[in-house]
Amino acid sequence: MRFQDVITYEKARLRSPWVWMPVVGLGLLLTLSMWPLAGAIPKGLKIADWVSLALGMFGISGLVIWLSPAPWLFSNSRGTHATFLRGAIQSAVFGSGCFALVGATQLLVAVVTGREIDLALVLRSMSALLIQMVPVAMLAGYFISLWERTRIIKEETEKKLREAHWVLLRGQLSPHALFNALNGLAELVHIDPIAAEKGILDLASLYRALLDHGSRPSAPLRDERVLVSRYLAVESMRLGQRLEVQWHWDESLDDVETPPFMVQPMVENAIKHGIAPSMQGGDLVITLARESDDVVMRVANAGKPLPLLLGNGVGVGNLEARLFLAYGEQARFRLWGEQDRTFAEVRIAMSSLGRKS
Repeated sequence: MRFQDVITYEKARLRSPWVWMPVVGLGLLLTLSMWPLAGAIPKGLKIADWVSLALGMFGISGLVIWLSPAPWLFSNSRGTHATFLRGAIQSAVFGSGCFALVGATQLLVAVVTGREIDLALVLRSMSALLIQMVPVAMLAGYFISLWERTRIIKEETEKKLREAHWVLLRGQLSPHALFNALNGLAELVHIDPIAAEKGILDLASLYRALLDHGSRPSAPLRDERVLVSRYLAVESMRLGQRLEVQWHWDESLDDVETPPFMVQPMVENAIKHGIAPSMQGGDLVITLARESDDVVMRVANAGKPLPLLLGNGVGVGNLEARLFLAYGEQARFRLWGEQDRTFAEVRIAMSSLGRKS
């Protein structure tokens, strides 16, 4: 790491309760462990002495637990850490400098409070402390930085795997939607060539929108509605009067950002498995609403009952996987039937969503 990266890293560590709580705890423990010294001095220790002592003990605690990894991480390059020899030398120099600073602070307190100073005793004490604590800080820094590097590498690896999986899933959607639309247009060519020609032009526009929409990690729900509208325009060329669409869309949620392709796969499956196979067709109801603390995207369709094992299909299975990657337990997908209607629903906790500025 470079110097600025090390500073940023140490600042981030200090914000973690798993760092500052042990620093405070060890500092208090070391300070209280010096309590027997009060009985070894005829007049006991004054408040200023305890202040000076506490500064020293908390300084040692902070060095060992908080600051000790810094010299092991500083490589002045893009490397994640220094070599062992360089790290050991840097740690020894850094630890000695920290103890010298602690000693200078204690001396300053003594001078300000007018306490008599036995400089020879102070130097002997500081030397003994250096010999004892610098190796402790060096070892602590080495093992803490080693553990942190292992954790960071693991997190980065998992992150890259999730990103790779995400890209793979996202890449399946556009070809999948295109494949289904082309199948529909192939049927239309024999029935109405003029409508098929217009449908092909609409399909080109749809595919351009699919590529643009899918190239972003997130998009406002307004864009999802535009995409679904274009998709429905292509499907309407094939299905005609057999497809009736109703929108119940809360426009106040248009700025909410989600990963792309949240509604489109549900609409696609409703048409493919519910409306298209039915001779009478059916109506399609697309809903966006806020229910309690959740944003709900729901697609309901009449027509042929949708098989409830559809979750293994590409579109819906892909949707479930992307929801889990993006939100974990904060989002869920449901597919169920009620009488002659089939429902597909995505429900995401509002607290995990953002809005486009």
